[in-house]
Amino acid sequence: MKRFIIDSSSLIHFEEKYPYDILPTLWDEVFKLFEANILFSVREVYEELEDSQQIWKDYEEYFRELTEEESDAMNKILTDERFEVFKINGMKEDGPWADPHLIACAMVNETVSVVSQENLNRNPKRKIAFVCKECGIPYMDFLEFLREANVKI
Repeated sequence: MKRFIIDSSSLIHFEEKYPYDILPTLWDEVFKLFEANILFSVREVYEELEDSQQIWKDYEEYFRELTEEESDAMNKILTDERFEVFKINGMKEDGPWADPHLIACAMVNETVSVVSQENLNRNPKRKIAFVCKECGIPYMDFLEFLREANVKI
């Protein structure tokens, strides 16, 4: 079964572009994907969504901690010279930094694709998609994810 791990930028974009009060059916479909364990994320993403936790509080359990194997993979990412710009950029941010956690989950679990809204046009080496591409990890934006997950409303 193909699964998807989603970053905070995708969820924030989802909230901004597809508000629950206007498109509740779309939200229900996304919630069903969480419940079916097709869509998930990491604890750090939940923490990055501090302004949106009211929306996601019923789904907090789908934002999980890393396994030991995933933690080891994350350490490899953070010590890989190819990703020095990615690491330096992420460490500048205040608060949680979920990006390496997401990539590590996908690296260890081969059936997982990363969903991210990041734009590679500016400073690509800072982005999740750059690291995914270098590591051969599938990634897509939120709209591609909805298509891939066959979401219809």
